[in-house]
Amino acid sequence: MDKKMLTIVLSVVLIGCFFLPYFKFMGMGASGYDMVFSGGGNWEKYILLLIPVPAVLLLIGALNNGNYIGGRTLWTWLPLLTILYYIIRMVVEGLAVGDLFKVLGIGLWISLAASLVLALYNPKKA
Repeated sequence: MDKKMLTIVLSVVLIGCFFLPYFKFMGMGASGYDMVFSGGGNWEKYILLLIPVPAVLLLIGALNNGNYIGGRTLWTWLPLLTILYYIIRMVVEGLAVGDLFKVLGIGLWISLAASLVLALYNPKKA
């Protein structure tokens, strides 16, 4: 699979996972969309938009024959850094590392895997 096709697939995965549960609270899940667009909260909830917005820009750039707005490297690292920010923040605030598996939802785990592959996969041109 070439870099363009992989970018398209993983961008769609990141966009789709934004609507899956990111965090689980008392048996209920909250998606990234729910967390950003629900009432209340502080400014930090908008950091979650650094997952789907770069994915949309990557998708547009890949469909535009590799002409990325602002460069591909920046957009591939932003979703991964955002997810790592939330995980590190939870641990610093006192959540045990073992409890991360109980709190983090399927959407965040899939987003973590997709963003990790997107950021680190950089094949050489033949």
